[in-house]
Amino acid sequence: MKKISLIIVLVLSILFLDSCKKGCTDPYASNYNPNREIDNGSCNMYSHVVLHSVDIQSIPEFNSLGYPWDAGFGDDLDNDNTYPDLFIHFRADSGYSYSSSSWNRYDVNFNNTNINQYLSVPLSLTAWRTGGFWVYIEEVDNGWYYENIDSVFVDPFDYDASYNRFKDTIVVNKGEIQLTANMEWFY
Repeated sequence: MKKISLIIVLVLSILFLDSCKKGCTDPYASNYNPNREIDNGSCNMYSHVVLHSVDIQSIPEFNSLGYPWDAGFGDDLDNDNTYPDLFIHFRADSGYSYSSSSWNRYDVNFNNTNINQYLSVPLSLTAWRTGGFWVYIEEVDNGWYYENIDSVFVDPFDYDASYNRFKDTIVVNKGEIQLTANMEWFY
């Protein structure tokens, strides 16, 4: 009888301990488990995310006034008045901004843009929780006059997603702008 009582107590103890469901309960952790009730200290936190590259597939053919881009504010940057000449720059919500004159692209076909820009724009732990990256696309004319084409917000973290909350690739379609942002997460 003692053995049966001991077995019953042991089974009840295992069932009770199992019902506690220990695990990572921090929704910002890479190993977050929404089915856990007690945090056991096993959470893994990313320190930052880096926007590695942006692939722009298309841009609008006309500006907000309905004119082709090279009929904009000034003479075309490369003086051939064909397709628009683009300038692209990036900003993270953390305040970090990155732009380079080497990011000028001459004669970009709006229907077949195919620009791939490699970069390394970081977002820290506190910044990716509340924000993301901005991609600015501008048409640039001779004399360095910039005409805004559009800006696109890229949010690498989806708090409400049940799967793949930490995005490696995001495809954005905003009007006639189509782009793919590629990110990498670091511990």
